[in-house]
Amino acid sequence: MIVPEPDRAHIRKAVSDRGLDLEELREDERAATWRVTVVVDGDGGVSLDTLAALSTELDPLAEQWGGADRPVTLEVTSRGVDAPLVERRHWRRAHGRQVDIEYTDGATGPARGRVGEMDETAGTVRIVSKSGRGINVGSVALDDVASAVIRVEFRPAPQDEIDLLQEPGQTGSGVREGEDR
Repeated sequence: MIVPEPDRAHIRKAVSDRGLDLEELREDERAATWRVTVVVDGDGGVSLDTLAALSTELDPLAEQWGGADRPVTLEVTSRGVDAPLVERRHWRRAHGRQVDIEYTDGATGPARGRVGEMDETAGTVRIVSKSGRGINVGSVALDDVASAVIRVEFRPAPQDEIDLLQEPGQTGSGVREGEDR
C-alpha cells in the first residue's frame, strides 16, 4: 500500500470539502515510479481548476509516500465519459445523456436510450428510447443492468426526447409508456 490510512482520510476530506465524491483511489506499485490516481466526480462535473487545486493540496502528501529512492506520480482526475454507470449517483448525473445498456441474464429493455429521472425508492430509471419510427418511454430496474456507459453524441439531443424526459407518464403519438421494463 502506497498511501497510508491517515493520508487516505485527508484525501477523502479534501475531496468532500469541494463537494465531490471520491470514486476511486488507485495505487500502482509495479513500475520503478509508483503511481497514485485519485478519481473524483461531482453533480456538476469537475472543472480543470478544481482538479488542479486538489492536486496542489495533495502533492505534499505524495512527496512523502515513496521516499528518496522510490518516486511517486500523483494523478488527480475525473471519472471520464467512458466510465461505467455503476452507482445510482452516476445514473442521476447522466440525466439527459444517451447510454448503451446491457442487461443481466433474463432481463430485457432498450439497448440504447436517454436517461431520465430516477425513482430512488423503486431503484429504477426512466429511459426514453427509439423503436422503429416511435419512441418508447419506460423504466429500467437498475438491478437488471449488467453494464451501462454514456454514448458520446456530437449533436444536441432531439427535443422530442428531452421533452419526454421532463414529463413522467406523458404519452403521445408513437410513444408507449412502460413498455421497456
